[in-house]
Amino acid sequence: MSVTVIPLSDTIGVEIQGADLREPILPDDLTTIKRALRDNLVLVVRDQKLGPELLLATMRLFGETMEQHLTNTLMEDYPEIAVLDSRKMPPDNAGHVIPFGGRNWHTDHTNHEQPPKYTGLYAVKLPSKGGDTSFANMQVAFDALDTKEQVQLGELQTVNKIENFGYISMEDRKKFGTLPIHPLIRTHPDTGRKAIYVHPGKLERIVGRQPEESLNFINKLLDRIITPANTYRHIWRQGDLLLCDNRAVLHLAHRDYDMTEGRVMHRILLRGERPF
Repeated sequence: MSVTVIPLSDTIGVEIQGADLREPILPDDLTTIKRALRDNLVLVVRDQKLGPELLLATMRLFGETMEQHLTNTLMEDYPEIAVLDSRKMPPDNAGHVIPFGGRNWHTDHTNHEQPPKYTGLYAVKLPSKGGDTSFANMQVAFDALDTKEQVQLGELQTVNKIENFGYISMEDRKKFGTLPIHPLIRTHPDTGRKAIYVHPGKLERIVGRQPEESLNFINKLLDRIITPANTYRHIWRQGDLLLCDNRAVLHLAHRDYDMTEGRVMHRILLRGERPF
């Protein structure tokens, strides 16, 4: 039986129905799934039962796995998988306990020279309520800007740092703290569409501006351009596998749940290209 593609919103996201990822995917179905992810940027397959090996094998259908710098979260036997468990979230330097991905709208691992093209999230355990994740289509957001602002933003570059968090080892801070420079407006290598590409938490500065000025500029920009018209809020179910295209999407994990209940995601990143 062929898979079916169901839109999740007007501007971003699809659900794939009719797929059991424990079984081999037919070539035509895989082509359909990959095209749906390319065109819609977020893709969900529900009700899956995936152990670590099968989860990795499924993700590798879409690309090459890459190292994650969330050192203390990595699965011992499968270090390509980060276990994001709200019950084990340490406090930050200010003493605040904030769940993974819950600080701000962001795209993953911009402090890498070749950041991930896709993030895969597999829902293992969920709280009794809350804990959704929202996704924003930054291609649509960019297209909605006037031409003058598009040109102005297209001239900006970001310097990207690694955060000083307790779950990141000193070794990884040195290895992945090289301050790569990326364009603020990124061109998608498969479609040629342009998108706003930034992680405020990893923003060391905009080239030519001071750090505080840079962060204020980015926060005001995102507050203005991320709207209900270009976002989708995913209500998780256990067994969901979700893929997100980091090259064109920002995401935010909502904090509206009891972290002690346990919200557990298995996360895999797939290596991307150097942004241009």
